[in-house]
Amino acid sequence: MKYLMAAVVCGLPVLASANTISTRPVELNIAAGTEPVCYFEDKRYSRGAVLQMGQRWFVCERETSFEQNGRLSWHPFNPDEAKQQRN
Repeated sequence: MKYLMAAVVCGLPVLASANTISTRPVELNIAAGTEPVCYFEDKRYSRGAVLQMGQRWFVCERETSFEQNGRLSWHPFNPDEAKQQRN
């Protein structure tokens, strides 16, 4: 029994260092800001941002119309309609 315990105690450091892998650190940006944002291609966009994805346009707006400070998401956007509404 003594020999078994000695073998286990001596073998633990060998097992612990057997497969050590080194990786580079990853930035999570959890506390980067408290304002809601939309993401596209790993970039942050604020409310009202408009961009083209393929042949369609999208605007970053509230996910639900009844929330005042909720999540944002991309919604379809027609730039021609926006121009007509301004005139």
